[in-house]
Amino acid sequence: MSVAASASTGRRVALWRVRRRMTRQVFADRIGRSKSWVEKVERGARRLDRFSLIQQVAEVLRVDPAELLGTDRPSETDKAAGGVQAVRAALACYDVFATATGAPIAAEEVGRRVEHAWSTYRHGDHPRLLRMVPGLLDAARQLHAVRGEHGVVLLVQAYRVTALVLVKVGEADLAWLAADRALATAGNDRLLAASAVVPLGQALRGLGQGRLAMAAATVLVPVNCSGRRSRSPGRSATGRTTGRRASARPRSTAPR
Repeated sequence: MSVAASASTGRRVALWRVRRRMTRQVFADRIGRSKSWVEKVERGARRLDRFSLIQQVAEVLRVDPAELLGTDRPSETDKAAGGVQAVRAALACYDVFATATGAPIAAEEVGRRVEHAWSTYRHGDHPRLLRMVPGLLDAARQLHAVRGEHGVVLLVQAYRVTALVLVKVGEADLAWLAADRALATAGNDRLLAASAVVPLGQALRGLGQGRLAMAAATVLVPVNCSGRRSRSPGRSATGRTTGRRASARPRSTAPR
């Protein structure tokens, strides 16, 4: 990366930092750097010479890395285009019952693949995750077809992570479809259905349907006894039991 390109990237970092209403000190704290480091980057005196570092900065600023790099690097959406088409084909596949007649797939194996998908998502490797999704969906759907309710949680989580990565690469329409599949699979399990509210809401907002996103959250997120909307108790982001249960107790009305 040239010095001129570095200076341009630094100016973009400064622009987005200001847009996000962050001081240099707040921004520095969030990326684990010093305030002087941020100043040097924004002046172009220090280069962002590793893409992993650019991804970290972009994540804090909530922008695509391509927004910081300009035309210096192809956007993540461009790199993910091929993966998106494969995911589209996977979501359009309805032959799960025909393929589920062989040897039952191990739930532990599907669980490991789901965990790997979430780990890949958290690390921001969206193109790689998109390449993983078709096989993941196929395995999770086969498990669900063979083992019924025992495969529900894993299939819901597979659809959830699929929806979230599709939102990240700008495919809100496909993300909505994946999130809707998660809700349909959850059925009458309200806590499991509520876990799909986040990707559903993000997909609807990506489609410019903010009111629908709010309406869906209002209907689907469980309400505890105190009247507050709660997260799915006892489940982690990947649907695993955390060992904690929400103890929603009504507030005492006795005078103190």
